[in-house]
Amino acid sequence: MFNISDILKKYKETKNKSQTQEQEKKENEAQRQSRAEDNINISSFIGQEAATVNNAKSKEIYDEALAKAKQIYRPDLEGALNLNINSLIEKIVDSISRGNRDLLKICLMGYADAEDYLYYHVTNVCIIAVDLGLGLGFEPSRLNELGIAGFLHDIGEIKYLDIINKKSRLTKDEYNRVKEHPESGAEILNKFSKEINAKIIDAVQQEHERIDGSGYPRRLKNNEIAEYAQIIGLADVYEAMLHQRPYRSKYTALEAIRTILNNKNAFECKLIKVLIERIGIFPTGILVRLNTKETALVIKDNPKLPLRPVVNIIFDASGKKLNEPKQVDLSENPVICIEDCLKESVCN
Repeated sequence: MFNISDILKKYKETKNKSQTQEQEKKENEAQRQSRAEDNINISSFIGQEAATVNNAKSKEIYDEALAKAKQIYRPDLEGALNLNINSLIEKIVDSISRGNRDLLKICLMGYADAEDYLYYHVTNVCIIAVDLGLGLGFEPSRLNELGIAGFLHDIGEIKYLDIINKKSRLTKDEYNRVKEHPESGAEILNKFSKEINAKIIDAVQQEHERIDGSGYPRRLKNNEIAEYAQIIGLADVYEAMLHQRPYRSKYTALEAIRTILNNKNAFECKLIKVLIERIGIFPTGILVRLNTKETALVIKDNPKLPLRPVVNIIFDASGKKLNEPKQVDLSENPVICIEDCLKESVCN
C-alpha cells in the first residue's frame, strides 16, 4: 500500500527535476505556434476518439441512468407513485463488478449539455460511489444500496432548481438556502419508505457532513457519519471538481486529487486511498504531457504506482501526431514521467 502523504511530494520532486534538466528554456515564437497547432491536433484527436471510449452496452446503461435522473429529479416527484430505480442500479453494479471500466470513463467526460449538469452529476456520483464500494469489498446488496443512495444524493435539490440552475455564482443567501437540500432530500425520501430504507435516507441526509466536523447540516464527526454518506461525499466532491461549473473552469484530475489531499482531514484516509487505487491520480482516458514534451493518453493505471500509469504517446514533442501510438509503461521507464495533466482529454 502506498503512502498518500508522499504522492504529491514525489510528483513535485519529479517534475522539478525534469524542469531543471530542461533548464526551463523559454519557447520562441515558432515553438508557441507549434503549441497552438498541437492544441488543434489534440482537439481533432478528441473528436475522432471520444466515440470509441466506451462500448455500446455501457453507453446504453449510462443513457438509461440519465433518462431516469431526468424523470426523477423534477419538482413534482413527491406526487409520483414510485421511483423504480432498483433494476437500473443493479445493471450498474453488475457492470462495474465484472471489471468493466467504461462506465467510469464516461463519468470523466464533459457534460454533453451543461444545462443538464444535475442529471449527469448524480449519475456520475452513483457510478463512482459504486466503484469505491467495490474497492472496499462491499457485497452486491451493499453496492446496490450505495448506488441508490448515490443516485438520489441530491434529490433535495428539486426544491431549489431555480437557484442551482443560475448561470452565475450563488449569493451567500442562495448558498445557505441550497445547503438545506440534504434535509429536504431526507424528507422527500421518507415518503418512499417502502422502496428506500433508512441507510439510504441517512446517506442522503449526511453526504455533506465531514469527519472533522466542517460539514453540514448537523456538523457531525467521524463515526457519527454513516459509511455510505462518507463514500458519496468523497465521490460528490471529486466528480464536481472534474467538471465545469458556470462560475469556474474544471479541475484537472491531478488538481482534484491535490485538493482532496489538502483537505484530507475532511475524509477518511482509507477512502482517499481507495479513490486513488480505483480511479488513479491519472485516470484512464485523460491526456497528459510527459517530461519529454510528448502528449500521451493514459490507457491503464498502476495501482501500486499511481504516478506511473501505462500511456500511449500520440503526439511527439513538436505536436505532430504519430502514425501509430507508442505504448509506454511508466513503471518500467523511470526516466520518463508525467509532467502535467491537460484540460483536454478523450473523455472531455
